[in-house]
Amino acid sequence: MLYGHLSDTEAYAPLLSNEAWRFAFDWLRRLPPDPEPGIRELRGPDLYVNIHGYETLPVAECRYESHRKYVDLQYCIRGGETIDWQRTVHLVPDGPFQMAKDVQFYLPAESHATLRMTDGNYAIFFPTDGHRPKQSDGRHPTVFKLVIKVAHSLLL
Repeated sequence: MLYGHLSDTEAYAPLLSNEAWRFAFDWLRRLPPDPEPGIRELRGPDLYVNIHGYETLPVAECRYESHRKYVDLQYCIRGGETIDWQRTVHLVPDGPFQMAKDVQFYLPAESHATLRMTDGNYAIFFPTDGHRPKQSDGRHPTVFKLVIKVAHSLLL
């Protein structure tokens, strides 16, 4: 898992040697302040974005998840939420892996790190990173965000 602010270019500079990360961060830096919601391919089905918003929820209503095919680059456009993080080896699966949706859900974890996502913050979740988004941060009732999905195969 990587966490930072888009304005801190030195923090993610090591990733930019990879073409997929370079493209994703270049695209993100050019993002208009009020992008159109929706799912669209950036470079075919292996690199796409989902721009969306929602009301945040109490932690008890949120679920841990991870993905096998895609790496998530989650970015907060405005509003806020918290996202809990825990390595998947420390999580207990909650049902089978859903291949069609590329998602594995997990039972809640007792220990975790909590990321505060506000305007300009990003978090990158790899296949070994369980993450529990959608949580209320106690200040923002909603979040408007995007998730850039990068096929793991582009990063090898």
